[in-house]
Amino acid sequence: MSFLTPSPSDDDPSAAAPIPTFEEPLTEDWTTPPAYRPPSAASEQQFSHGALTTVDPWTAAPPPWYQAIWPWGLGGVVETLDVVVLALAMFLCVRFVAHNYIVDGASMVPTFHDSDFVIVNRLAYRSFDFSWLPGVEEDEWRPFGTPQSGDVIVFAYQEQPTERDFIKRVIAVPGQTVQVTGGVTYVDGVPLDEEYIAQAPTYEYPLTEVEPGTLFVLGDNRNNSFDSHAFGPIPEDRVVGRADFRYWPVTRWWWVNHHIGDASQSARNIGGGLAAAWW
Repeated sequence: MSFLTPSPSDDDPSAAAPIPTFEEPLTEDWTTPPAYRPPSAASEQQFSHGALTTVDPWTAAPPPWYQAIWPWGLGGVVETLDVVVLALAMFLCVRFVAHNYIVDGASMVPTFHDSDFVIVNRLAYRSFDFSWLPGVEEDEWRPFGTPQSGDVIVFAYQEQPTERDFIKRVIAVPGQTVQVTGGVTYVDGVPLDEEYIAQAPTYEYPLTEVEPGTLFVLGDNRNNSFDSHAFGPIPEDRVVGRADFRYWPVTRWWWVNHHIGDASQSARNIGGGLAAAWW
């Protein structure tokens, strides 16, 4: 076994290396900052952006002239245009699909009252012509169907001198016969049980066959409605759309019940829009 003998410096503090002291007085006053000295041409070469060494970073640059007109900058302009274009596209899509009307008059009482707000589905009977496509022979494609008996529709009664839109119920479609006699409406010789009308009609309408391309329409307020019993069937191409939803007043908002002869049937052909009723 061997032991290491400690050196005298390990136990004797006087043998340790002397600690340096700073007895010389400070030659500079560190309590005050040095004066600003502009950089020399040689020192500017040490910076990659030498020209910026003479710029005071705390001095804000004047804003561009266009910020006085549009303070949000170019990014704000782009965002605003995006919102405007999107809103316009949504508006056009909604207007293409649905249209709102205010019912004017009492020709559809009790189904609709004066000042009711309803939505009209403009795509309900829309037809498309694809005959220009190779191999397609059908020139009238109706993906959403055609007007049916019981549908409540809005159609353009006249355009001149002022535009007038009517809202009525389809009673008979092309190929069917219609007759009103003795207070009862007959379609194809079958009497209709119309619980949705205000009262039984007091007028007479002779047996008539509805021609192709036309619709026979009546108001639910039979004795107070200017409809097909006065001016005959209407051209089908004048139909604006199908009234599907009433949203005002809120106490009576609901889907429009499209039925004929049986008031217990539920609404069919759900859509959206607004229709106006005239005398």
